[in-house]
Amino acid sequence: MLNVEYEYEYGNTRIRIKQGYKEIGGNFIIIENKDNTLVFDQGIRFSRFKKYYNVSIQPSSASELKGLGIIPPSDKFNKIYISHLHLDHLGILHLLNVGTSLYVPDKDTFNQFIEPYKESDNWTAYISPPIGVDVIDVKDNQDGVLPLQVEHSAYPAYSFYYNNGDVRILYSGDLRLSSPLKVADRELHNRIHERTILEEYEERGLDTDVLIIEGTNFSSAISPLQPHYFNEQVNNIFESHSNSVITVSVDPIDLEELAYLLLVTKEKGKIPVFSGRRLIKMASFWISKFNLINKAYQFDDKSIEFEIKDEEEIIRSPQDYVIFTVKGNLIDFGRRLSEIIKGSVVISLSTENRAESGEDESVEDNWYKALGFITYRLRISGHYYPYELRTILEYIKPKKVIPVHTDAPLTMCEYINKLGYSCAENLP
Repeated sequence: MLNVEYEYEYGNTRIRIKQGYKEIGGNFIIIENKDNTLVFDQGIRFSRFKKYYNVSIQPSSASELKGLGIIPPSDKFNKIYISHLHLDHLGILHLLNVGTSLYVPDKDTFNQFIEPYKESDNWTAYISPPIGVDVIDVKDNQDGVLPLQVEHSAYPAYSFYYNNGDVRILYSGDLRLSSPLKVADRELHNRIHERTILEEYEERGLDTDVLIIEGTNFSSAISPLQPHYFNEQVNNIFESHSNSVITVSVDPIDLEELAYLLLVTKEKGKIPVFSGRRLIKMASFWISKFNLINKAYQFDDKSIEFEIKDEEEIIRSPQDYVIFTVKGNLIDFGRRLSEIIKGSVVISLSTENRAESGEDESVEDNWYKALGFITYRLRISGHYYPYELRTILEYIKPKKVIPVHTDAPLTMCEYINKLGYSCAENLP
């Protein structure tokens, strides 16, 4: 895929969409005037990554990734803002220069998230920043960037409101307006999200000249499940397979998804057990921070965060347990405990478009069949639905709109025009 760039000038400010226009993921957006230059996100272009790499051929260096146009030349800039920790926004930090200010959604979460990559023996080691990059909580920036918390399938996630005195810009990052947790337990949801972007816009009376907004689901061939249907499906699965061990694959940084599934696990009287070092560490972090559950266990691992649950105990009474793991570890779990998993259930959760994550689920599906799992693949989106754009625009009231993070920006603009708003001029 060729990189399609777009530049737009508003007053004395230039907005450069260097990556993320006419493609999903890999956002790299530069906002500059004579006083300051900021970068919003610097993600991996997984659509391009898959053209050059596979299981046999792996990146040899971060410089190679940059040379192939898979990651942007962010080493040319010294102020970089990250909206959330998905790799199509966070990107490769290895090439950032000493002294670069890297503004992250939450420094403690970032440190937990990045630690496993420091120990990686493959190309993902390049995700971690070098010594000398100044990692700063985005709330502590001095550039006048107002971080507005949004709901997404990574936590925390922010939109950025930037008023440089010349133009008022809102960059959406990735966002959705509802979630399974919000439907199931509003009190817990509100503990996680004190307030969301639309509430803040209304309370603060913010005005917007240019809205740079993601449109992931305008490109989606299959609509993801609505939150209440997702909750109904999960409850039906737990009820119908109450005599079986249930295994769930989750994203370690999708706090809302994890919190909702722990809530269901508790309601059904089952015992949560975590597997896989990265998930164990992040789950411990989330459970402690938000008091999600009183008691949880883990399988033996180098990282000990919970009381150990022996696999023999799972074999003796599989119906008592819900195993939380990540996709690769799920296959390993099935191989080890093949005597009890045949005919048991896997809930394989997906929140993102494949272009965002670079995942190929076909191999995973083949293993599920070979191991004898009953598989439920459920997708609850981390992005708003196209019809919800009307609500967003009614709150934001932008003068101009620039669609990003979508294969269909011109389709978005046709819809935006019908709603009485207008896109920026000369979009390619």
